[in-house]
Amino acid sequence: MGILGVKNRTENWKTAQKFAPFFTCESARARLAQLLGEPKSTAGGEVHIELFWKGVRDYIKQSDEVTDQDFACRYNHMFSELRSAIKEFNSSRPPSRQLKLPRSYNYAVCTRDRVGKLYNNLRNTEIDIVLESPSHLFIGEAKDETPLRGIGERVLVHQLIRQYVMTKILLSLRIAEGCSKKKVIPFVVGDKTSLKKSAQVEFMICKGWLKRKNVMSWDKIDELAQAGA
Repeated sequence: MGILGVKNRTENWKTAQKFAPFFTCESARARLAQLLGEPKSTAGGEVHIELFWKGVRDYIKQSDEVTDQDFACRYNHMFSELRSAIKEFNSSRPPSRQLKLPRSYNYAVCTRDRVGKLYNNLRNTEIDIVLESPSHLFIGEAKDETPLRGIGERVLVHQLIRQYVMTKILLSLRIAEGCSKKKVIPFVVGDKTSLKKSAQVEFMICKGWLKRKNVMSWDKIDELAQAGA
């Protein structure tokens, strides 16, 4: 029922409850990873899970040499066309279904000030659910009552795009240090009807970064957890 009889309605609490079984049950982790695209030959013991992951923040803490310019250079190499891609996506859509770009610096990193803004965006980006396998990073956003957010003052405005960009850049840094290559596969959990209407979800699908089948319901997470029990 909750503390003092008051139900906890935060998304983090629901996420922690729903995904708790995956920490102790290897077969549940394997089922989830395989549903998202992992080969069936991968065992659950090869899949690691974390919740509320701030990858860049933790990476910076253990790396003495990385600078904000390192992140900016990789961003400009990997995502230099992102702003124009969003504009093109918006061009054929009604205003209510567009990804808003309220500032000239949104997704454009070409000045010292914007390098700093990008660095802060990446450092403070949190991903609700992350599964790592030998060949993949599955990054998940969990939604309950609140919609996917866009914060116009940031360089990386939109939540799902920001998470994908952060993970790809961090992975490129780790690969340069000798870690193995992995494919980044996003997924979202929540009310499938509302999620599929989200402009962020539609853009991610349009770019080929998110597969439609990886827009998942909470009931599916329950099913996977129970099947692995």
